[in-house]
Amino acid sequence: MIRTTQETENFISPLSKMLNLENEPKWVVLRFMLNISLSLQREFESLHVENFDGKEYRLEQLTGEGKGADDHTKLYWDMVEAYDGITITSKKELEENLQKHILRGCLILKTSLKHDSNIFEFIGQDF
Repeated sequence: MIRTTQETENFISPLSKMLNLENEPKWVVLRFMLNISLSLQREFESLHVENFDGKEYRLEQLTGEGKGADDHTKLYWDMVEAYDGITITSKKELEENLQKHILRGCLILKTSLKHDSNIFEFIGQDF
């Protein structure tokens, strides 16, 4: 299971509005946070979290595990290994790293955007 913090859960709705994804499942926005984290080489202080007090998501939801052509688990596995310079040896370890990157992506977005920011300008500037 991939767990979130309540802070991350609280940011899903405003972010989904910025992205015009209000009618999409939460995992779509979480995947966006994950992709932001894996796309930006920004330094962030340690992301040690004592209490993941939000919700739990399955790999099936976040990476499409077991969904044939929509299964991106191996891709995310490889991206996390390359980004962090590590070797992941289990699904549990993958889930822990995805959890960390979702939190990191959330923090990047929360500190970079205001409620009236144009997220598409932000994406254009950083990419």
